[in-house]
Amino acid sequence: MKSQIWTGIVLLCSLSMVGNVQAIQIDKLIIVGASNTQPPTEAAAAGDVPMGRSADGQVSLLPEDAEMTDEGSLFGGQGGYFHANLNVQGEYTDNLYNVDTDETSTFITTLSPAIWLSLPRKKDIPVIMAPNNTSPGGMALQLKDYEGTDRYQAYALGGLDFVFYSEDDDLNTINGLVEGLFRYNMRGGLSLQIVDRYTRDQEKYDVESVIGVTEDEFDSNIALATADWNITEKLRVKFEYSNFWLDYDEDFNSFQDRADNVFDLYGYFNYSVKTAFFLEGKIVDVQYDSATENDNSQTFIYGGIKWDTTEKVSLLAKAGWQNKEFDNNESGFDRRSDYDGLTIDVQASYKFTEKTSLALDLYRVNEETDSVLASDRTVLGATLGYKQKFTEKVHGLLAFNYEDAEYTQLVEEDRDDTYFSVQPAAQYLFREWLMGEISYQFENRDSTDDLFDYQTNTVFANLKFAL
Repeated sequence: MKSQIWTGIVLLCSLSMVGNVQAIQIDKLIIVGASNTQPPTEAAAAGDVPMGRSADGQVSLLPEDAEMTDEGSLFGGQGGYFHANLNVQGEYTDNLYNVDTDETSTFITTLSPAIWLSLPRKKDIPVIMAPNNTSPGGMALQLKDYEGTDRYQAYALGGLDFVFYSEDDDLNTINGLVEGLFRYNMRGGLSLQIVDRYTRDQEKYDVESVIGVTEDEFDSNIALATADWNITEKLRVKFEYSNFWLDYDEDFNSFQDRADNVFDLYGYFNYSVKTAFFLEGKIVDVQYDSATENDNSQTFIYGGIKWDTTEKVSLLAKAGWQNKEFDNNESGFDRRSDYDGLTIDVQASYKFTEKTSLALDLYRVNEETDSVLASDRTVLGATLGYKQKFTEKVHGLLAFNYEDAEYTQLVEEDRDDTYFSVQPAAQYLFREWLMGEISYQFENRDSTDDLFDYQTNTVFANLKFAL
């Protein structure tokens, strides 16, 4: 077994009036709600993770990387061209709308079919994307480099989530995503890559959903084009352009509709085969459709390290400075406060033994607003995932998520939200193509504005099928 699935930890840092925080599903192959999309890892969201990939970003056709016998088969898990998956999940929650009073309990059933194609054939999905609606550029964490050595790689995936609520049939919805990648590696060390992901999803319910917003559905798309050149064995440069657009169905949420254009330049020094240091400069131009008073330009300067010492350790860490300037500060609008501050992105994993593994994501960044009463918010968050393999068939997992979101309010009342969740889970592998999982999640949000406080308990049970 070359790899193990890490705990599902797609951080979704969307704590907001509209309710961006998505329930984090440990090692869940399909996750409903990609707005969130969980930042940093899960969101990264934090959001929708199709079957064939674990929620925390570790990719596998099956949760246990179960070995298939027919490597050359069209449907084979070892490297087929075509893969089909299905996740059937039931969940019970005691606080559907995530409010502090008049909680509503309900049972939710989710059916999540998905298919993905790869050429050349693979069992692993070659790209991990975790869009996050409030992150500048639509991504809460840096997209990890594709490590394949094939001359080219083509990949496409499509998945749907059919969601049914026992509380109210009017809440039933269909979510989905389509994503793809094409990469071509030239002999001279230059690699060209195009990645695109379209998402149709719905925000997690929150206090404003009860006030009157019945649908928080949205469409989003993130597209990236990358040129990556290994100049010598020691020097490497990478340029990336990306575009992110976001469009909500409800007029109430239209203040969040926007388009981001991102220009990113990296310079790497390969200290050794396993260690590289890099500098990064990034420019983000954010243009809102209707709330043009929030139009802004951002500049990021990072220094970082990419370190893969052994099969046990993986580290991508960068820290730097973020500058944000609103375009219309002096144009008659209510004055927005420009921002300067520290920004951090850390993605680390450690495999203690063949049976024990740990993963950590840490991030700090100033994000776009998800509240009509704020111009932006500064987020500090962390996600910790732990996995223990008891037997070949039984695994235990634990995920912990923490986030502090400080809002830059346009009203006199301050708002600072502290959110945390903990989720233990147990998995059982019935067959190479069938796995079951049960888990429990406790969520708590404590805000300086009591309106946004809540506690929610949720129990999950699911079956995952894969070909």
